Amino acid sequence: MEAIQPTPPTEELPRGTSPKLTRAAIEQIVASGKRLLVQGGMGIHASDGLSGKVAAAKSVHFVGVGTVSAVVKTEAMLRREIRRARAEAAGGYVGVNLMAAINRDDFARAARVSIEEGVSFIVQGAGISREILRWCKEGGVPFAGIVSSGRLAAMYEKWGADFLVAEGADAGGHIGDIDHPLPSLVEEVRAHSRLPVVAAGGVTAEDVGGFLAQGAAGVQLATRFIASKDGDTHAGFKEMHLGKTAEDVAIIISCVKGMKARAVRNAFTDALAAGQRFPPRSKAWFFGKEGYMGRKKACVECLAAELCKCRASNFQESFCITDALLKAAILGDKENGLFYTGQSITRIPEKDVAELKTVQELVDELDLELSRFVAIERERAESVIAAAI
Repeated sequence: MEAIQPTPPTEELPRGTSPKLTRAAIEQIVASGKRLLVQGGMGIHASDGLSGKVAAAKSVHFVGVGTVSAVVKTEAMLRREIRRARAEAAGGYVGVNLMAAINRDDFARAARVSIEEGVSFIVQGAGISREILRWCKEGGVPFAGIVSSGRLAAMYEKWGADFLVAEGADAGGHIGDIDHPLPSLVEEVRAHSRLPVVAAGGVTAEDVGGFLAQGAAGVQLATRFIASKDGDTHAGFKEMHLGKTAEDVAIIISCVKGMKARAVRNAFTDALAAGQRFPPRSKAWFFGKEGYMGRKKACVECLAAELCKCRASNFQESFCITDALLKAAILGDKENGLFYTGQSITRIPEKDVAELKTVQELVDELDLELSRFVAIERERAESVIAAAI
């Protein structure tokens, strides 16, 4: 079988640069009365094709920010996706998401490529790397840290970050303290740092006004953008996000350091809960005969050796995360894929893929909902003033 390309074949796009999303730039946006609308950088190829469209979206209340995921992308894949997003963004902000838990060589390579491509920012989570801040400073690229505590927020400010993404317990994929709701996290982070804060994790249109009222510089949505007409993921991947209730969401034990992670419940998550193991399989169907970064074995060593439970156990425990995520995003395998999702999946109104809206239509909905919130708050304030007179 020939290797499957996650990005549709296009002419080679030219190298360029994107406007930088610095702390000063964010403060100017907020001062203008607008806020950031960030598209979260999701797992393996899950957000491909979305970043440029979010960055280009027209909005009354928001400035769109797209985020390309660098996870398990070859250098060519990453450059192509950055350039495609930049071309679609029409001068908007396009950044790159990195995970500190991935193979160290891959982490450094992705950081180098992102800096060479002149992205708007690099945002990093799944661990802490002080090196990435140094690389960003040397390369003239703003850095954002994903944080789950006020302590980490203060640390990143001290190290020179430009802004923070406060990711709460309702986020998709790997999560921290599942008993730490996002509103209290935003409050905690703002109490420990003066940096602009973006609220993330299970956010829907109805939540946005509340987080902005808390002083957040913006919000980040990921799951909601999956359920749109845009993006490269398989139709089956999108369908798995529709018509779900709380019973359709599972908290699994990931192969990444045994962390908890949120996903759509299916046969695969049930098998994991029952203790079944899923050792790595050949990925030549996706990466081609040369393998991923020249790694041709079933295990492409996508994670740092000490962090992968599957690899550390000589494949006798846990599961291969790359296999599971590729089956979901690329093949749309509803039974055997791993569909990471935020808790907001339960509030997606569409029930069928034919009903999905475009990114611009979703942004229009966010605008409308925030306008309603602003109007209600204004009426409430006027009522208080009138009662006091």
